[in-house]
Amino acid sequence: MKQSRYLYNNEAIATIAIGYFLKKHGVTSIAKTLLILPFVLHEPTIKKLRGSSFKRSLEEFILKHPECLNNFNNRYLDFLPLSINSITFLYEIGVIKIERDKIIYNYTSAFSPEKSNTIGTRATKMFPAIDVLHELMQSQDTNSFYLKLKIVL
Repeated sequence: MKQSRYLYNNEAIATIAIGYFLKKHGVTSIAKTLLILPFVLHEPTIKKLRGSSFKRSLEEFILKHPECLNNFNNRYLDFLPLSINSITFLYEIGVIKIERDKIIYNYTSAFSPEKSNTIGTRATKMFPAIDVLHELMQSQDTNSFYLKLKIVL
């Protein structure tokens, strides 16, 4: 039986991914946070981000791996409700604060999925990819990310 993407990509895995990213990033915009899941819930993109080749910029990643971003806008739209649910969940349990258009990670929270030995292999495989994504997103402003990824709002 084929596993449904709605069961495979659920609030639990999405909350872990977004929470881990925000823990690395500290403070970021809501708009930039909405870009996380289309990257980390796409298996081919995860493999490329985790790969051993050095990633210097989003532009370089796009040029070297256009196949990972061909349907990025569709993934962005598909994962929008999941992203919002996960952000809401992180807010409700006190892992993040939201002020205007910014999400602020609460470092006093006990959220540490990377330290858990029961988190599962899928999440464990996402952490190195999220580390690279964090580096790629750190040097870019949100508007340029949306333009380079050709997201239609």
